[in-house]
Amino acid sequence: MGLGAATAMTSAFAADKKSDSHSRPSARELINRPGTLVIAHRGLPEAFPENSVPAFQAALEYKPDFIELDYRHSSDGIPIVIHDEKLDRTTDSFTRFGLKDVLIGTKTAAQLAELDAGTWFGAQFAGTPLPTLDASLDAILAGSCCMVERKDGDAKTCVELLKRKRVEDRVIVQAFDWDYIRNVRKLNADIVTGLLGKGPLDAAKIAEAKEIGSEVVGWADKDLQLEAIAAAQAAGLKVWCWTVNQPERAQQLAAAGLNGLITNRADVARKWLGRS
Repeated sequence: MGLGAATAMTSAFAADKKSDSHSRPSARELINRPGTLVIAHRGLPEAFPENSVPAFQAALEYKPDFIELDYRHSSDGIPIVIHDEKLDRTTDSFTRFGLKDVLIGTKTAAQLAELDAGTWFGAQFAGTPLPTLDASLDAILAGSCCMVERKDGDAKTCVELLKRKRVEDRVIVQAFDWDYIRNVRKLNADIVTGLLGKGPLDAAKIAEAKEIGSEVVGWADKDLQLEAIAAAQAAGLKVWCWTVNQPERAQQLAAAGLNGLITNRADVARKWLGRS
C-alpha cells in the first residue's frame, strides 16, 4: 500500500468520526483533569504493528485520553511516523534496498511510502505503510488527542504542520531534546509541550522544566520515584510516566498522584485505574 492509499484510508476514517471529534476536549483541558490519564504508547503495539494507522485505530476503541506516536524526518523533510532511527526492525528495507542499517533520513518520503511496515509483526499486516505525521494525526484526532514525540527534525516543520491542520489545541508535543521544546514554545506558546527524561527527576530538572515553560514532564518508569511526583507537582508541573505495562505499578503510581500513564496496554489500562 502506497502513500496515496494510506492517505485515502485515514481520510475516510476521519470523515466517519468528524462530528464526534468536534465535541472532544482539548489537550489542555485533558491535562488539567483530575486523576490519571491513559496514553496509548505507539497505538496498540502488542496486537498491531507499532506506530501504524491500524495500531492507532485499534487503540481508539479503548478510549485513551491520548495516543502517542514518534516521528522522524525523511531526506526531503517530511515527518514520518517511526520510532527507530534505522528502518530494519519495523520495515522490509533490507529487501527493498539491499542494505542493512538504512537510516530513515537518507530516503525520501516517496521511497519510504513503498516500504512494508507490517509483515515484520504478522503476515496479516502485510502492506501496512509507514504513515506520515499528517496522516497519523487524521487517524488519531478522529477520536482522541495525540501525543507527538519528536525523534528528529526541526520545530518549525512540526509547528507549521499543526497550524495548517488547525489542530494545535488537540496535541501535546514532547521530546527528549529540551532545546527542541524551547523552540516549539518560541514558535507557538499555546501548544502544550512535554519534556521527556530519565535518571533522577531532581530539583534541577524540575527548575529547568519550569524555566522552559512546559506543562508536563514525562519520566522513565525505572527512574521515577514517588516523592518526585509530588515535588514536580508542587512546582506546577504535570507528571507522566513511560512505559508502564504492569497493573500493580500503574496502580501504585496512580495512588501517588501520577497525572498520565503511558502504556502499551491501552486495552486494559482504564480497568487497572478503575475507569470505565
